[in-house]
Amino acid sequence: MFLFCSNRDVSAPRSGRDMSQGVFDFGQSEGPLRPKKPERLILMVLLETPVGSQVLEIATGIQTANRLQAKLRPLKHLHISLQHIRDDNRLREKYVFAAKCAANSVSVDAFDVCFDRIVTFPGGRPDRRATVLLGGSTPLMDLQRKLGAALVSNGLRGTLSFNPHITLFYSSRSVVPQQIDPLRFTVRTFSLVHSERGLTKYNVLESWLMPAKWH
Repeated sequence: MFLFCSNRDVSAPRSGRDMSQGVFDFGQSEGPLRPKKPERLILMVLLETPVGSQVLEIATGIQTANRLQAKLRPLKHLHISLQHIRDDNRLREKYVFAAKCAANSVSVDAFDVCFDRIVTFPGGRPDRRATVLLGGSTPLMDLQRKLGAALVSNGLRGTLSFNPHITLFYSSRSVVPQQIDPLRFTVRTFSLVHSERGLTKYNVLESWLMPAKWH
């Protein structure tokens, strides 16, 4: 059951990026092999270009040190996942609407984060193990929890468990866990993204700007 969102008109974007028109209810076409449920809806922090460039430098250094040739994640795809809402056979407008209602109800200030550890996650496909940058901050954890509660209030699934990370690349080999010089940056926005799985394509449906906190 979905709650009616009346506190704000979600048809009007809260930021300069709103690409929701024309992306709903489409069928699959011939092309790359895709999962059975290829359309993913997810809330995430997309890294700003200067930060993403630093992350790619870190990833390149890790690959060089470990003699890996795995493909790096695209700059515009580098992100911190907040809430994985659902996977579906097609993007459904009712779920997008409910997710926007949830995000609209969450109000937080911009905050700082720090990432300083490299690990390879266990499990997954043997040829596709994720090497990631770990870190976070208390405000990031709070944002994730608030979004989860808001999703549940709007009839969607919300997740409490959270291990903040930035995926660098996928490889058949693991890297030794290690500390790196801290990467610190400010999180100013979070976004609702339609990920076209198997196509390496992100569609930003809406972004929410978090105001700077006055001291």
